[in-house]
Formats: sequence, C-alpha cells, structure tokens
Amino acid sequence: MKKLIIIALLLVGVGAVAFTLYNNKQEMNEAATLAMKSSEYISVTVENVEEKTVNRNFEANGVFQPSQELNLMAETSGSIVKIQKRKGDYVRKGDLIVQIDDRLIRADYTIAQLNRDQAEKDLKRFENLAATDAITKKQLEENEKAFKIADAQLTALQKRLDDTQVTAPISGFINQDYFEMGTLVSPGMPLADIINKNPLKLSVKVTESEIAKVKLGEEIAVRVNAISSQDFTGKVHFISDKADASFKYEVELVMNSPNQDQIKPGMFGTAQFKFSQEEKVLKIDRKSIAGSLKSPGVFLIKDDVAVYQPVKIHPLDDGTVEILEGLKAGDKVIASGLINVKEGTKVKVQ
Repeated sequence: MKKLIIIALLLVGVGAVAFTLYNNKQEMNEAATLAMKSSEYISVTVENVEEKTVNRNFEANGVFQPSQELNLMAETSGSIVKIQKRKGDYVRKGDLIVQIDDRLIRADYTIAQLNRDQAEKDLKRFENLAATDAITKKQLEENEKAFKIADAQLTALQKRLDDTQVTAPISGFINQDYFEMGTLVSPGMPLADIINKNPLKLSVKVTESEIAKVKLGEEIAVRVNAISSQDFTGKVHFISDKADASFKYEVELVMNSPNQDQIKPGMFGTAQFKFSQEEKVLKIDRKSIAGSLKSPGVFLIKDDVAVYQPVKIHPLDDGTVEILEGLKAGDKVIASGLINVKEGTKVKVQ
C-alpha cells in the first residue's frame, strides 16, 4: 500500500514539473516572437539640413619669438682677459663683449707685416730690373710669388687677431653668458646668447580652411595670456606656402603695439582673426555624423531604410559642422539611434 502511495506521489510530481516546463516554453516562444516583431525596425529621430549664417572668425594660439636669436661662439683659442658686457646688458652690433688674450697672435702679426712689407719692396725692385732686362722672367715670378705668400699670411693673422675681439654680430640683449675672467676658450665654444625682440613676433598655426582668409598686411588683435588686462595688435607679415606634418600653415605676426615691451619671448599669445563678412552655409549637428571627422558620413532614409551617404565637412566652433559636399538643403539625416544603424537597417522616425 505504501509503495502505491509513493508511486502515485512521484507521478503527480513529474506531471507538475512537465506542466511548468511546458508553460515556460510557451512564454519564451511568445517573448521571442515579440522581440522579432520589435526588431523589424530601429526608432530614430531626424535632423533637417538647413542653410544658416556663420561667422568665419577664429583664433589661433602661438608663442612669442624674438626677431633675431643668435648663439655667439668663440672663433679662436686663448684666455679671456677683458669683459665688457654681461648677461642682461644691451649691445649694439659691433660692440665688444669680451677680449681674448692676443699677445702671441699680435707678435706673429707684427712679424708677418714686416715680411710682407719687405716682400713688397723686393718685388718693386725686381720689377724695375725686369724693365731693363737685368733679371730673368723666372726671378721676377719667384718674387711675385713670395709677395703673394707674405700677403696671404698677413691676411690670415689679421683674421686671427680680429677673432680675439668678440663683438656682437646683432643688436639686442645678452640673454645668457658662459664666460668668466680667465676662462680658456677654444673655437666653437659658446660664449653668449643674444636676442633681439625688436620687433617681437607671434607665430601661430592655422588650418587649410582658415589660411585662405588670412591676408598679408592685415592688422590682427592679439591677446597675451600673461597680460590679460591689455590689448595688443600685430600685422601679418608671413604666410607659409606649404603645410607642416599636421596639415597646418604657419602665420607670423609682427607686433606693433606701443606697450609691447611688457611681452617677453616665450610667452603664449592668441591671434584673434575677425572678419565682418558672414556667409550662409549648410549646417547639421556634429552628433549626426556617422564615423570619424576624417572619414565622415550621414544616414539618409529612403523607403524606411537607412542609406549611408559620404560627406565632406568642416567642423565649426558651436558643435555643428558645415556640409561642403554630399547633401543639399532640405535633406533629412538620422540624428539619434546611430549606434544601432547601418546600411540597409529598417528605421522608423519617432
């Protein structure tokens, strides 16, 4: 009797489990059917391609640079015996900065000058003798050669003597010096860094779409980050003809403000290129662009299907992009839901 009861309970339990599994399968099938129906399309929103007014103003950052910058090197050997200028001093072109010991060179120069003078006298005497055929042509040629050698030796020593006086090749301020009294120098050894910041320059980089708007001679407002309370101006005096590795062009401004002495080379500045003329262009939100800005495109809707359209764009500062090619005014592009959209996807506009 007990065995029958146990068997009956087991059958009831198995039946209950089977019924539960059957109901779960029905619910899963219904959910799958509903999912398939809901995946027949992707819900999206659209944006109209519209013609809007834009201002072509832009800014470009750069670093102020001196008009001239020079590393002064020694051209002869010897010890420094006199110092005329030091770091921070202003020098004019030709001013003596340091004097290198020239006693040995000066002695050699004196001997070379005496030899040259004697060779010149000998040559004149032999020329007079040659005029009367008192000497041979070879003797005259040998004296001419001796004079040229003595003259060349004197010229070489004159250059060595001049090199002992280290003078400023440009006008400007000595930004750094590398010498002390008695310092032993040799050719190629750095002695001083000289900078001329009159006029001061600001070098900035601009894109290919911006370079076409910049003109030589234009007056441009300049903001100096470290001196924000004052206004400055500069004049465009150089525009590069070739882009660099980052596809940008160099524009150089010469500063022409009366208060620009406060600006130091190495400070950061911002050139503010402003244009009065406004233009009408096709614009859409940057979020409507599929892919990257280097290879952009949009999705149009044709017969409830997403169709990819490559475009050429120019990013604007207000979070929009200018459409240069690929679309026309009145086109509708998918603006949201792009993460699930690809070529041929069925879509439904909300």
